[in-house]
Amino acid sequence: MKFLRRFLKVFVGLVLLLVIAAVALVFVFDPNMFKPRLEAMAREQGIALNIDGNLGWQLWPALGVEVNDIRVAAVAAPEDTIAAMDQASLRLAIRPLLGGEVSVHHVLVDGAMFDLQVDDSGKGNWEQLLPEETPASEATVSDASSSESPAEPPAEEAASMQLAVEKITIANASLRYRDPARGQDVSLSPLNLDVVGFNLQGNAFDLDLGWEASVEDRELFGDDPLEMQGELAAQVTLAEDFSRLALADGQLRLDLARAGASDDIRLALSATVEELLTSPSFSGELNLQPFSPRTLMAVLSLPAPEMASAEALTRVALSASLEGSAERITVDPLRLELDETTIEGRAAVTDLSRGAIDVALSGDRINIDHYLPPPSEEDTPDPEADASGDEPIIPLETIRELDVAFGLDFGSLTVMDLSMSELSLRLLAGEGIVNLERAQLQAYEGRLDAGGQLDATGDTAVIDLVADLSGLALGPLLSDLELDEKVQLTGALNADVSAETLGVTMNQLTESLTAEVAFSGAQVRLAPLNVEQKFCEIVSRVTNSDAAAQKDWADYTELTALSGRLTVNNQVFTLESLQAGVERLTVGAQGVLNLKESFYDFTLPLRLGSESTSEGGCRISSNYWLDRSLSLLRCRGDLETLNPVSDCRPDAEGLKSLVKDFATYKLKAQHGESIEAEKARAEQKIKEEKARAKEKLEQEKRELEEKVRDKLLGGGEKSGDGEDPDAEPSAEERLKNLFRR
Repeated sequence: MKFLRRFLKVFVGLVLLLVIAAVALVFVFDPNMFKPRLEAMAREQGIALNIDGNLGWQLWPALGVEVNDIRVAAVAAPEDTIAAMDQASLRLAIRPLLGGEVSVHHVLVDGAMFDLQVDDSGKGNWEQLLPEETPASEATVSDASSSESPAEPPAEEAASMQLAVEKITIANASLRYRDPARGQDVSLSPLNLDVVGFNLQGNAFDLDLGWEASVEDRELFGDDPLEMQGELAAQVTLAEDFSRLALADGQLRLDLARAGASDDIRLALSATVEELLTSPSFSGELNLQPFSPRTLMAVLSLPAPEMASAEALTRVALSASLEGSAERITVDPLRLELDETTIEGRAAVTDLSRGAIDVALSGDRINIDHYLPPPSEEDTPDPEADASGDEPIIPLETIRELDVAFGLDFGSLTVMDLSMSELSLRLLAGEGIVNLERAQLQAYEGRLDAGGQLDATGDTAVIDLVADLSGLALGPLLSDLELDEKVQLTGALNADVSAETLGVTMNQLTESLTAEVAFSGAQVRLAPLNVEQKFCEIVSRVTNSDAAAQKDWADYTELTALSGRLTVNNQVFTLESLQAGVERLTVGAQGVLNLKESFYDFTLPLRLGSESTSEGGCRISSNYWLDRSLSLLRCRGDLETLNPVSDCRPDAEGLKSLVKDFATYKLKAQHGESIEAEKARAEQKIKEEKARAKEKLEQEKRELEEKVRDKLLGGGEKSGDGEDPDAEPSAEERLKNLFRR
């Protein structure tokens, strides 16, 4: 008990001493005596510091110091205030301080003001407050001397010193930046910050920041300034060694207004940064509430792209999870809402130094046409009309630098008024080669599977493409392309395509294009041309009959078992072969379609397999027309004025040959037996005359040979028995030599 009473006396004595010391500190020690010294020290650093208010102490409920009415300017212009502060105070909790802990009760900064200006030479007034650069030699000596003393307190001291601030308040702060030469005037006022429970022990503390701003910029906004209000609320965690920073439950609000237009942005975010001071890495999540990019661009005076739909870019929302470091960034998962479209997936820059990208996205539906420029009116000049086709459209250098893995899937999409579904793309690019590993889509009841490669490693781009098309409905496709005004095709088409080209301009690509296409079709209908009617009309003309007038003909042609082969070279489409059935006719076709000279020319050979073209068609009485390939029809004309009804006419050359051949056939049919008998008698007579002539010729030949022989032999006997070695050879010898040869 004596010990306890003695201890209490000592404790009470210590408290009284503290109280007396504090009272003496307040009433005896006046901190204002340091004002001249503080101002002089600032002046030595080139800063004109004016403390017009008092420096004061506060004892209860916390120990603190208060500063009022401070002004900062450059020594060269002390009247031009750069920064000012109405009041600042610091309150320390007494009890933790006795235990060696710095526990700040409240830090208050009220009425802080910064006035930053740029003169005509582009120099800011704040630059006068910056210290002059220290020469390298002096800096080296200074660094060496500072290295001799420890830069950080001992570990034990650091561990015992724990900083905590119950509350930090920055109230009524303002900042103004002016650059008259550029017409810029930015003011931030007021700015208020409240931090509750600040600490470096890894515990979360609350942060609330609010501000209002006005931005004047003649170049961007003209005479209408941008007005802004913002708020940020979050929970922040900061490690004692500043190695980790975390922000949780962040809520950011921005309200923007200018020239009667306004937009607001709401963003929820959280983030964590590890190894902040050495090799930072981060992770976080953000959720951007729906806003209108079109309205935001109007508020910010940004030029909005011309789009066909007024509803395009009126609603965007984003949610994403991010992680990364100084080498990479990954967004996974990613969800983007664009107007009526939802896109989900992931995106990553796997190597920031190389720009390596890995993207995989999938969407529900999108109309690409809404985001393209609106169609130009007839009186509006087309900006592409002046294009020569020689402008580079394939950037070789850019492609050579690509390192991309890209995947895209869409449930449905519309491009150039063409409706498609189940789009799936897979693309890999690297080392100058772009591989289209997969391109699949369904359109107009058909399916397309394609693949290809673009090689940019050489002097020009080399492109290869293969495609498989099955079940494409021709009618709706040509209708959506507005190509069915003069020609209508319906039915399903299948095709296998192999193509290659090279170049970097549109002209080079089209001129170098070569392709082979094998196609087939089912239930294909061609209108307004009736091939059966044309056949019957030609037959009627040749036979002088009324076969074509037996019925009211339909204005179309039904093609069955359609198949053929097409090649492309130098902008010329060559139809190598085509075969199809038209009722009981077999139709073939060959010809060219020349895009360079804008014309086409096709011949349509026909073959009839029975005595009538169809059940209700024209009836053919002559067997001449059966199972005979007849070149009867030719379609040729200008692509600009394409019209099958007027362009498809009887083939003049084929018809001329047909008339001659049919006349021969008809003559033979009418006088067949007599013609054959006369022909046989004539052939027999010719044969007999040939035999008599041959026999007579042989007889004359023998007689001539005997006369020549006798004459030659007779001349030899008159020459005598003596032989002259220098004499000419005898006739007999010459004859023998002749026969030897």
